Amino acid sequence: MKKNVIVIVSMIILFCLITATIVSVSRAKDLANAIKQEQTEEETTLEETTEAPTEEMTEVTTEAVTEQPEQEQIGMTYYEYTGEAHPGTGIAYRGSGENADLVIVIDAGHQLHGMDQTEPDGPGSSVQKPMVSGGTQGSVTGLAEYELNLRVALALRDVLVEKGYTVVMVREVNEVEISNAERAQLANRAGAHVNLRIHANGDADVSFKGAMTVCQTPENPYHAALYENSRALSDAVLAAFCQSTGMEQRSVWETDTMTGTNWSSVPTTIIEMGFMTNAEDDAAMAAEDFAAKAANGLAKGIENYLSQYPPEEESVDGEQTAPDGEYDIDYERERELGQTFTEVYMTMEATATVWVRTEPSTQGGDSTKVHHIETYAGKRMTCIGFGTDWHRVLIDGEVYYVSAAYLRVVTE
Repeated sequence: MKKNVIVIVSMIILFCLITATIVSVSRAKDLANAIKQEQTEEETTLEETTEAPTEEMTEVTTEAVTEQPEQEQIGMTYYEYTGEAHPGTGIAYRGSGENADLVIVIDAGHQLHGMDQTEPDGPGSSVQKPMVSGGTQGSVTGLAEYELNLRVALALRDVLVEKGYTVVMVREVNEVEISNAERAQLANRAGAHVNLRIHANGDADVSFKGAMTVCQTPENPYHAALYENSRALSDAVLAAFCQSTGMEQRSVWETDTMTGTNWSSVPTTIIEMGFMTNAEDDAAMAAEDFAAKAANGLAKGIENYLSQYPPEEESVDGEQTAPDGEYDIDYERERELGQTFTEVYMTMEATATVWVRTEPSTQGGDSTKVHHIETYAGKRMTCIGFGTDWHRVLIDGEVYYVSAAYLRVVTE
């Protein structure tokens, strides 16, 4: 009996041990699976958190190495003409027919808010003037000059586009910020055959009335060579404008104090349509039909000028004698950059402020910009290599490169 009891107890203990072992193994397996699942989740999470920053880093890195557009890469943006105004500045309409190659820039003077910051009144000048003033307003009507100027500018745009001219508008809305020098540089960049700046006058003497035009003097320190053209443009525009509008005709004022004229390397005139401080002129300019009359007169004046001074064809003819001396040119670097040049010797001038570079490319970023050489519209230099994208030039006897888009041949 006692022996049977011992056997039974032993079997029970053995059963318990086996059961415990099975449970332990099962729990161990479950724990292992749990740990494995947790590790998998952690790895997945880690992959997700690793991938996201990698994309961000790629984005940031791309932005960091992408060079910002430079002035030498900026051109005109052409819009489809709809008769509606576009926001911003430098709005262009491509012409058609026989007048398509003639570029007329229309600068509606002033803007909603003046800019008190100063700028040189000419390239390299030490004289500083406010970037753009707020303009005057009608003494009787209260009409703001910037609104009147734009009203006439938009009407002139419509007339010139209809005639097939390529038209560039400095602005088509009042809410812009563009200085007088920047307006002129925009006209230079467009290669304008005519740069017409539309303004109205004001004076403390309310008896002053009538229209006038403004151009540089023959001694202008920046663009004296343009005097004859600008004066002829001023005469033609003033006569036709007054005939069309009935405004009293005053005279052409020759002065070198106008920032927008000093910075212009193209024929330029300012039309002062009348005195907003004079009650009679103010009422006439605010009249509903004035903008149309003014536009027709201004367009006629521009056409009269162009008939007298047709634009010269610009070409690479008339090569000059090669300058003396040997120059350090990195021909191998030019080939690496895919730039080829025709060896020529001619005088060229900048059509805008643009960077001079030590190689024919923007790939080097700031390291290739020559900061000690100042350029401006009208600055002349000798071209010793004519290329598609870049021109090789001499400045103070040293070889540099300037974007071909902002150099033109001087055809005097």
